[in-house]
Amino acid sequence: MPQVSRPVALATGAVVLALLLLLVGAMLGGYRPFAAQPDVLTYGADGDLEEFVLFDGQCARGELASGGTFGSSADAQCGEPHDVEVIAARTPIDSSRPVAYPGEGAMRDYGRAYCALFVDSELLVPTSSGVDREDLRVTAVVPSEAAFADPRSTAGSAAGARQVSCVISRGDGEPLTDRFSVI
Repeated sequence: MPQVSRPVALATGAVVLALLLLLVGAMLGGYRPFAAQPDVLTYGADGDLEEFVLFDGQCARGELASGGTFGSSADAQCGEPHDVEVIAARTPIDSSRPVAYPGEGAMRDYGRAYCALFVDSELLVPTSSGVDREDLRVTAVVPSEAAFADPRSTAGSAAGARQVSCVISRGDGEPLTDRFSVI
């Protein structure tokens, strides 16, 4: 077996130790990078959220999790404590077009891709009221099959029940107190 010189062994050990310390520090510090792959929730009948009527730029109170709902009563001023902010919204297929549901997987993929493109843009400020953009959770909210099939459903926003929204919330669950989107 070849002999490894002392300087090479020390350098290798130092690199391994540095990587180990970095990993342990990240785990203990709760490191959570600004997700390039957003979480996804569906809305409408048989969806994760019973109702989601928020529009682009709107802030609201409520839990962004399965079983939650975001009706008109969830509205909140963006300068006051709020739980979520809609930072982008698009209707990928116009509600006047009679088209079959593309499938939950396709809607989830579209939502993830759309929101990832948006959050990687310059359309979000890097920090707001002492909260860094990297401390945010990004969620794509997409229509369930039932909401998509009935685009005039009250489960979706005024733009219709085919809208895909990108929603931010704090990763630590604390309220936001100002706007992140550039209007």
